[in-house]
Amino acid sequence: MSIFVGKILNMKVADNATKVYKQYSDYILHEESNMLSEPESVYATAFNDMIAVSSYDKDFAADLLDISYKTVARYQKEKKKLSPLQSEYILKTIVLFNKGNQVFGDKESFNRWLDKPAFGLGNRIPRAFITTVGGINFVIDELNRIARGDLA
Repeated sequence: MSIFVGKILNMKVADNATKVYKQYSDYILHEESNMLSEPESVYATAFNDMIAVSSYDKDFAADLLDISYKTVARYQKEKKKLSPLQSEYILKTIVLFNKGNQVFGDKESFNRWLDKPAFGLGNRIPRAFITTVGGINFVIDELNRIARGDLA
């Protein structure tokens, strides 16, 4: 693949992520208040939005939701909603990647940080935490500390 084609593909990925962030902007802006309220169920099509911002493999992402990709595809076809827990995981993942992109400037830098031990997380790898909503909140808290310059 040429460098030019690679840049175009990266721009398309960035544009997709930007569209997703705009679509969920209310949730992203009110993320702290939503943490305390019962999560709303989202349509299964939100699964694709999570994939767009996170670049997760579809089967890996489905496993995180404790559901098969085949079931997700069926729910999408039938225009069904996911469970509140699955919906919360998707929404929190979108918030996480939005925050990571803000703090680190781009998706690639954020993904590199996710795979390296983080001092504020006890020198543990952040990606290991993001398999649960609680873990995502833990990593978001660390991103907020980094954004404020509170690295000690």
